[in-house]
Amino acid sequence: MVAVEGADAQGRLACPQQKQSARAPHRKPQRSVTVRGMSNGGNMSLDTNGESQQRRSWRIRIVAISVIAVLCIALGVWVAGVSVAGSRTAGTERQELVHLNNQRAIVDNSMNLYEPLVNKFFARYTTAFSEEASDQDKQQVFDEETGRLQRDARINRERLQRMESSPALRKQEVADAFKVFQQEYGAVVTYNEQRVTDLAAIARSIGGACASIHSRFNVNSENYAQEYVKAADGCLASLSSGKEGSSQETTKLLSDVEAVISRQRGTAQKVVESKDRFERNVAIIESGLALLDINKPLNEAQTIYEADVRAKYSGLIEKANTSNAEFERILKESIELAGQEAKSGE
Repeated sequence: MVAVEGADAQGRLACPQQKQSARAPHRKPQRSVTVRGMSNGGNMSLDTNGESQQRRSWRIRIVAISVIAVLCIALGVWVAGVSVAGSRTAGTERQELVHLNNQRAIVDNSMNLYEPLVNKFFARYTTAFSEEASDQDKQQVFDEETGRLQRDARINRERLQRMESSPALRKQEVADAFKVFQQEYGAVVTYNEQRVTDLAAIARSIGGACASIHSRFNVNSENYAQEYVKAADGCLASLSSGKEGSSQETTKLLSDVEAVISRQRGTAQKVVESKDRFERNVAIIESGLALLDINKPLNEAQTIYEADVRAKYSGLIEKANTSNAEFERILKESIELAGQEAKSGE
């Protein structure tokens, strides 16, 4: 119990007595009201102190009620403001999530455009070589087709970068899903850019300098061996330069073809270097037999290459699709939750 100075024996508060030196409070004179016409000519004096205290009491009550009313109004406005702010926050969050989900769908759909664009590029570019178009025409085809692919790649990269700044990524679950999505789809973009480099190298070598090496020359010609050696040198040079910047799979393909052409060139070189007719005839027979079997190793190299590329590309697409499905699931769940919070705040 806390002792209170000035309390009486019952614990009631008593006003402390003033010190002797203090001035006595000034008392206002009583107001009197004279009522005429009363008997004995008496005056009737009315003490108005009780009336003044009653008025002050009512004023205090009115002020107190006014203060309470103002506080209630202010509190009500504050609570309503918080409710509206909470509703606005939830609504804004939902809009941010919806926008991010729309960007995700755009990126996902744009990935489907790469395959036909890449195939179109390779078809046009190899046709330019097979038709022996001028270097200027070949370059024009290359610039047109790769330009489209590069623009799409740039757009997707920029879109992924813009998604990084989305306020919706403040939610950790959404941010984690986006990180995987960005990584996997970025890998697909990078792979398709590499495919352009690989297919260009194949078109210039296997589809270009090496394309007609086994069909354009007459094997019965006296100068066949010399012509083959010369054409093989050009083919080998293009295969060697094609390896620069190529992927591991494409480098292996070009190396396998290079090995086949090198062996065939070696048999033709023996014909060129033969010293007499007998040695020349033997070398020609060996070269012809090797030429008959050349398609087998070339086909094997092509089959291995296609299988390796398909496996790699399928793996990238599968990872991208998985990340997209997970990202979409988390976004839709977050959108639904934000919508419920916005409604509850209304």
